[in-house]
Amino acid sequence: MRVSWLIPFHNGKPWLSKAVKSALAQCTNNDEVVLIDDGSDDGSADDLPVDSRIRLIRQDWQGIVAALERGRALCRGRFIARLDADDTAISGRIEAQVTALERDANLGAVGGKAILVNELNETNKGMSLYVEWVNKQLDPLPQRLVESPLFHPAVTIRASAIDSVGGYRAGDFPEDYDLWLRLVGAGWGIKNLDRYVVEIRDHSGRLTRNDTRYSKAGFTQVKLNHMSNFIAPTPKRVAIMGAGKGARPWIRWARSQGHDLTLIMDVKPGGSRGGTPVLGVEELANSDIDLLLVTVGSRGVRDQLRSQILTLRPDLIEGTQWFAVA
Repeated sequence: MRVSWLIPFHNGKPWLSKAVKSALAQCTNNDEVVLIDDGSDDGSADDLPVDSRIRLIRQDWQGIVAALERGRALCRGRFIARLDADDTAISGRIEAQVTALERDANLGAVGGKAILVNELNETNKGMSLYVEWVNKQLDPLPQRLVESPLFHPAVTIRASAIDSVGGYRAGDFPEDYDLWLRLVGAGWGIKNLDRYVVEIRDHSGRLTRNDTRYSKAGFTQVKLNHMSNFIAPTPKRVAIMGAGKGARPWIRWARSQGHDLTLIMDVKPGGSRGGTPVLGVEELANSDIDLLLVTVGSRGVRDQLRSQILTLRPDLIEGTQWFAVA
């Protein structure tokens, strides 16, 4: 079988039928749509279209990760196309993503651009900025520690790739971001297509708004795990650029993991952090380091620092020797 669309849902009645129809519209007879009803009590599945390619499995409520893993175990396709019940796949998505996966045997997951559909009574600036940012990440690898660089409901995954890293993991962290970074750590490629592949619906009941796993602390923990397991598993000479609140977990991480915290810099130097003086950014030019972490979260300032790093230390490659981590 070619593609298995995987759509878990819990009380998705207002949108589920539209999501399923958008997947079926792109299915061949060699594809399927696997639906996991995770304890719905709103009649979510009552309005589903009748189609032999649909496989509906009901279970008591167990949560998103358990539903994803139950569905993944039932998927028979070489590729697993994710879609959420409240989102809509855009025509042409699956053909473009399967083509990319078939052309590159090392590609583990491929996403694309999203159109944000706002169903809130107010403007969600944070979500809008995030969608705008991901839409620019055609090569998400260098900036993978800024935020999750793939939209989960936009991604098609090679089944053998997700098998190789053990599937989705449950914990106090975002399960999709954790999966992308483990795929990268295992040597799989990730990319975004330069085309719109999904409409993402933002509403008050969206899981990312209401589950603590998608908190800032949860994302930071996934980043720290990736850094410890795959980027810096052994002691390195580390410099940190940015001395604000966002630097604190990274300073603690560097010291607790036995790294040599050689330098802390900031655009406003002065004072110290845990006994290490905070110096000006220009000190980077003469530093003897293995790894630079930029902990400044403001997009505008981060871009300015990127230009400064290129000028001061053109030998440091983003995504290899230096990372934006906030």
